[in-house]
Amino acid sequence: MSFYIRPDDVPELQGLTRWEQRVLLRGTFIKERAMSTVFLLLAVLGSVQFVINPLVDRYAPQIRDENMIYAGILVAWLLFLMWARDMVMMNILRPKIAVKRAEMKAVEVAKLEAERAASTAD
Repeated sequence: MSFYIRPDDVPELQGLTRWEQRVLLRGTFIKERAMSTVFLLLAVLGSVQFVINPLVDRYAPQIRDENMIYAGILVAWLLFLMWARDMVMMNILRPKIAVKRAEMKAVEVAKLEAERAASTAD
């Protein structure tokens, strides 16, 4: 199974606009997104406590005194972990994305057929 980094490279998402990709990836699979958010929270808390803080204390203890630099490091770390979570979830959810795309296509086709039948009936 291939592992993709960008949504544009995922075959199941090709042909969609950026907005449609975002809605499909972030707004459709609420249960999976909620569970991954809990794991993300645990990863952030654990990594800050046991990785970031010890590294900062060992190599640059003066950074903890400067709140803006330390806050910037923590925000950058959070954004990196969020990006990593979204990338992993995009690859894990590929089969579900394919099913959802098929459902969306079926609804679109049914809508077009209903419009065609309504225009023919007139």
